[in-house]
Amino acid sequence: MMIQPNSPLIYVALLLVFSLTGCESSSEPHRVLARNSHFVVVQTSKTDTYEELAKIFKGDASFASVIARYNPAAADAGYAAIPLTPLNPSGVFTTGYQQVPVLCYHQFTDDTQTTNRMVVTEQAFARQMRYLHENGYQAITLDTLYQFIEGQTELPDKAVVITVDDGYRSYLDVAVPILRQYNMPSTIFIYPDFIGGGVALNWQDVELLAKSPLIDVQSHSKSHANLAFNNNIESSQQYQQRLRQEVEVAQQSIEHVTGQRSIHYFAYPYGTTSTELMTLLERNHYRLGFTVERGYNPAFSDPLLINRIMIYGGDSLSEFKTTLNTFVEIDLK
Repeated sequence: MMIQPNSPLIYVALLLVFSLTGCESSSEPHRVLARNSHFVVVQTSKTDTYEELAKIFKGDASFASVIARYNPAAADAGYAAIPLTPLNPSGVFTTGYQQVPVLCYHQFTDDTQTTNRMVVTEQAFARQMRYLHENGYQAITLDTLYQFIEGQTELPDKAVVITVDDGYRSYLDVAVPILRQYNMPSTIFIYPDFIGGGVALNWQDVELLAKSPLIDVQSHSKSHANLAFNNNIESSQQYQQRLRQEVEVAQQSIEHVTGQRSIHYFAYPYGTTSTELMTLLERNHYRLGFTVERGYNPAFSDPLLINRIMIYGGDSLSEFKTTLNTFVEIDLK
């Protein structure tokens, strides 16, 4: 996207920055005119793009839409105000608010057809990821989603999250090459009792995946048992002990293999949780808990009740598109 003429924010930023720092000469790329802790004002040319500026000043081209948000019109103005700190981390605007779809997959296949609705074909997954890439959607990490919910960062206009549950080998064989093709991060939630099974990843695979900057390995419990309290078979004390096994042993197993101390996200088996489980997750410093409740996630979401949208093998591309609602239009003036 080429830079368009500046919004009034640029003029406000210019006045603010120049009043605090004055004009300064610089040998930095794109001719820094002035800066303070909140803005950098840079001279631009007609060949500059939002993506280029985002990569230079934000360290990530996916923030191009954030820069465009505050500079919606400038080809001839010759400068742009780039926010260095989040100006609107809540994603709430006078016209509505941002929300994040968290997509949930399970299995993949390189067969052209499948009768199992939990299995997505390679062809369908490739079409879906290509659609995201070609239509301006940005896959973000769980760390970024957490920062958004905590009010610490702004998101690109079309932010989505890609998650895969259980730990099937088909994630590595089918999905990962497609995700790498489009440079899209994803999270795989695994449960250790499944790893090493016939159709599952093995621990060497998990170790390999964890080394990729695009792949995040997180916990889906130890055994994938339903973690709701069942007073017909267990006491409250037994339930608490079972929860500790499912949460803490899984975390220790994954961290031991990956060599990472970064298991901060938990996908509830069958989407089922409880007050006791969420309390345990908080005590173990988990940041987000993921259900399979269909819905979206604005900044004011409960961090331990994150909604996800299941993507099924029979979903058409048109049906997939309907899951990508990243903004709720509502008059908030």
